[in-house]
Formats: sequence, C-alpha cells, structure tokens
Amino acid sequence: MLARKLRALRKRNSIAKIQRSGDSPAVTPSEIAEEFAHYYSKLYDGTTAPSDGQKQQKIRSFLDQLPLRSLTRPQANALASPITTEEILPLLKELRTSKAPGPDGFSPLYYKKFRTQLAPLLANVYNGFLEGNTPPKELLAASIVVIPKEGKDPTTCTSYRPISLLNVDMKIYAKVLATRLSRHLPSLVHPDQVGFIPSRGAPDNIRRAVNLLSIAHASKQPSLLLSLDAEKAFDRVDWTYLWEVLRRFGVGDEMIRGIRALYTSPTASVTTMGGRSRPFDILNGTRQGCPLSPLLFALCLEPLAEQIRGHPDISGIAAGDKNYKLSLFADDILLTITRPLVS
Repeated sequence: MLARKLRALRKRNSIAKIQRSGDSPAVTPSEIAEEFAHYYSKLYDGTTAPSDGQKQQKIRSFLDQLPLRSLTRPQANALASPITTEEILPLLKELRTSKAPGPDGFSPLYYKKFRTQLAPLLANVYNGFLEGNTPPKELLAASIVVIPKEGKDPTTCTSYRPISLLNVDMKIYAKVLATRLSRHLPSLVHPDQVGFIPSRGAPDNIRRAVNLLSIAHASKQPSLLLSLDAEKAFDRVDWTYLWEVLRRFGVGDEMIRGIRALYTSPTASVTTMGGRSRPFDILNGTRQGCPLSPLLFALCLEPLAEQIRGHPDISGIAAGDKNYKLSLFADDILLTITRPLVS
C-alpha cells in the first residue's frame, strides 16, 4: 500500500516538460529545474519598484501623511531585548518532525532531540544577528520544490505552487522574532485586517460582509462588493518600503537590524524530480516559508488600507456611526463601497 501511494505521489508531482519562450520545451530534469529557476529569479530580481535616488524619500512622504499607529519606546526596546534560551526551548520542542529539512540537511528531529544542548548555542548566534552580525550566506539558502495546481496547464511555470524549504535554525530565529512582533500587531493593525493577527480570523470579515450586504440591500443605495487578489503579493514586497514601514510603526533600529539579517543575502535553488537548478539571489519579497513573513506583509499592507479608509472620494457602507470600506485577509481584499462610479 505504501509503495502504491508513493508511486501515485511521484506520478502526480512529476513534470514531463516545461514550455520555454521561443525555444523547444525543457524536458530533462536539469533543464526543467533551470527553467523554473529562470522564472523565479526574474520574480525576485529586485525590480518590483522603480529604483532612484528619491525612492526612499517618496516612501517616507507617503507614510508620514497617514495616521498610522506606533509602538511606544518601551515596547520597541522589548522587541529587541536579548534572545534567551527560555524563548528558544519551547519552539524547538514544538517542531514537527515530519517536516522536510532545508538545504543544510539538518532536520527538525535533530533540533528537537538535542534542544537542551542546542538552545544556548542558538541564542548566542541569534543575539549576534540583533547586534549586527551578518549570517553566512549558506544559512539563508532555500530549496524550492514545486507542486502542480489543480486544473492548470502543467507545462508552464505559473501553474505550480512553490514551497520554500528553509534551514531549520533560521526558521527558529524567525519564529522568535515573529512571536515577539505578533503580540503588538492587534494594536498596530486596524480591525478590518484579520489575516495572521492574533485573536482575529476570516469568520470576522465574513460576518461583516454578510451584514453589510443586508444593509446595502435595505438602503437601496448603488453599492459594490469588489474582490481583489494581488498576484504574487508576498513576492513583490519592496525591501526599502518594508524597512520604512517598520520604522513608521515604531519598530526600533535593533529589531529592524535583526529582521534584516534574514534578508542580507538570501538565495534559492529549485529542486524537481531528479533535477536541481543553479542558486539565484532573492532581492525582493517576504520570504516564503518564513514564520515572520505573514506578519511583515500585514504591516506592509496596512498603509495602503489606511489610505483607502481615509480617502474622501471612496465611500463605504454606513452602519451606525461607522463607515466600512474594506476587509482584508492577507492578499485577499474585499472592498465594500457605495457610489461606485465615484469611488
């Protein structure tokens, strides 16, 4: 039975060929892996936003005119306090041993089994990152495996969902930072954004949307529900924008330095059935497979959401003394607006 299941899984994930623009299709495992690497290297090549000398100033000008919330100085200091063994041990204990390792081959089982010996060593390394030490490039490497999407053309790279396998030690580091940051997200992010925010969930926005539909129907106002799904939204986050957003929310230089350690020189290579591509640089996007990425994305999205909330020409659906314009769950955005021709 196990052998039959493995054969079925291998058949489902096997890739016979991948089309190449203006060329014959890639058919060998190495050619297929390289074609995926070409596709993803273009996605992560750092050209998601114009690069000019005024980019940072333009980003700051945009953020400064928004009424964003901010951490207090004591909160910011606590975020960047030294990482302790006591923080790391529970994370090592909770590791799921069935998960695949990253490129270095050290499995979650290894870290879980030897957690008592490893936790103090990891704390020492992690605190070095907070102090400004640069991780070796090998620590930031990722292996990308691709899973076919149902009902899509299996001969194009866009028809596959990438899964990034990161090194476990760096995932633990990111999880420490994510655990710290997540405590403050409810106070920084508006209640209409619910994705990856503690004590919030998709049912909150679903109930709100149903209620707003009833209100709009009863009021007989011209109304519109518009669902937006930003393509490759996590992958297209510009890093200059990310660092400025964190500063605008009051995250201190020490914590930003600790987060930037995860983005100093990340690379990835694509692994397919029997093929492995050359490594390529990652120059934009929040890292796929990283525990910190959803939180960073939520913060990056909040300024856009705040711009919509405060824009006088965008009219939401009124309920009581509140005006509801949008609901957000990660990169899924639902606009609830009246006067659609103006808004």
